[in-house]
Amino acid sequence: MLLRTDAPVLANTHAVINTRSGRNGGTDITNALVRNVATAGGRMTLHVDEQGGSVEKLTRRAVRAGASAVVAVGGDGTVCGVANALAGTGVPMGVVPLGTFNYFARALGIPEDLDGALEVICEGRSRPAHVGRINDRVFLNNTSIGVYSAILKQREDTYRQFGRSRTAAYWSVVRALVQFYDPMTMRVEVDGKPLSVRTPLAFVGNSAYQLDRFALQGADAVRDGQLALFIADDVGRWGLVRHAMKLAARRMQEGRDFRVVTGRDFVIDPGRRKRLVVRDGEKEPMRGPYRVRIDENALDVIQPVSHAEA
Repeated sequence: MLLRTDAPVLANTHAVINTRSGRNGGTDITNALVRNVATAGGRMTLHVDEQGGSVEKLTRRAVRAGASAVVAVGGDGTVCGVANALAGTGVPMGVVPLGTFNYFARALGIPEDLDGALEVICEGRSRPAHVGRINDRVFLNNTSIGVYSAILKQREDTYRQFGRSRTAAYWSVVRALVQFYDPMTMRVEVDGKPLSVRTPLAFVGNSAYQLDRFALQGADAVRDGQLALFIADDVGRWGLVRHAMKLAARRMQEGRDFRVVTGRDFVIDPGRRKRLVVRDGEKEPMRGPYRVRIDENALDVIQPVSHAEA
């Protein structure tokens, strides 16, 4: 079902803003949000996450205040946090993408420039979307267990040294893989079928757009409402660096460089009871084993008219 983003939807709009996102423009963005929603006949309330870590709390506060829509202003991690609080509530989510990659917004055709994103919020359509869940925590693009958490830590250090950019993000991958290698022996069930593997990384994709960008298999299955589980081979630290370079060059091959299995419901047991889990670029400790599944039509998202009606 498609819902026009008209005055009733925008009547009591709230925005959750991450001031630490890569391209945050401060007062220019907040002023534009208030102005554009008012022009469309709505009202905007702002919630600013200045210190980090409060996105979900602020979103739930907005829902309790009767928000007719909540706009996530930030990168994929911010959008994921807002989505985690909104999933199942029926409150639509808008997106102003300010991060480094913005995979979720780009997949929906939401422009990465401020004016274009605001136009979608004011003139787009709300449509239900699938989300992934790992132990009931939402992810939109991907979730992972293993070496990727070290990559993100290295990325944060690299950003502090050189600033935020996609080049810096890719360089942090190489640096992390050289310094960190800790393969896991894990048991996996895919739609009830068992599998045992030794791997430094288990990565579950829920974004066909992201998989297509890296020429990875599994995108068609994701478009059909499944998840794609990528299991890296245990090839040692330098072998994993070579795989990262192949990934950047879009030259990874299933069977030779990694294994991919698709399904709607996984159970991943890496043995250790608690590990760092990454959801859309944000790390958090979680207890295993991990159930990873599709939650159909759990989140209403304001999208461009052309995409929502496709």
